[in-house]
Amino acid sequence: LITRYWKPVFWALRTRWGRANEDAKDLTQAFFAWLLERDWLATVEPEKGRFRSWLRVVLDNFMRNELEAAQALKRGGGARTLSLDDVDPEPPVEAAGLSPEQVFDRAWAIHVFHETVADLHDLYRREGRAEWMRVFERRELDRDPPSAAHLAQEMGRKPHEVENARKAARVAFAKLLRARVKETIGEGASVEEELRALADALR
Repeated sequence: LITRYWKPVFWALRTRWGRANEDAKDLTQAFFAWLLERDWLATVEPEKGRFRSWLRVVLDNFMRNELEAAQALKRGGGARTLSLDDVDPEPPVEAAGLSPEQVFDRAWAIHVFHETVADLHDLYRREGRAEWMRVFERRELDRDPPSAAHLAQEMGRKPHEVENARKAARVAFAKLLRARVKETIGEGASVEEELRALADALR
């Protein structure tokens, strides 16, 4: 749970609530400690909606009472601390014009996307295909992607090899993305619906 959602929570605290980097880290720790200590997860009812929507509402309630709660909460008392050192302190979300739910959903979607790219990196490295990961990054992730012919020339390959590698990487990415999304939803929930929600959040 924490692995899946601490970055979206941290980014929501930075963006929606305007907290400074170190304060947002402390509050992220405090929020998850509070969530687990109070056993709030026992109140989750999957049939009533998405988990992340529930989590965002709980986070908003936590923040509205943050000053009062902080006095009583033992931040990190005895609990394993989260590793927040590798998160970009500047959230990849602009809050202007977005609702609180849209801010949280976009942070979640960006996190899932980045994690899936990392999964693809790991897969290609294990399979000895790291060279073809470069094709996916350059053709799919660059803001100004090079043509297949140009990239093929850079790599000393033929254009059709580059295009085939791009298509194969897209298929592999889609499978990994589905697996990631499936891990975040309960039994009986629709993966397709979650994928559509992810795509909407990234637009």
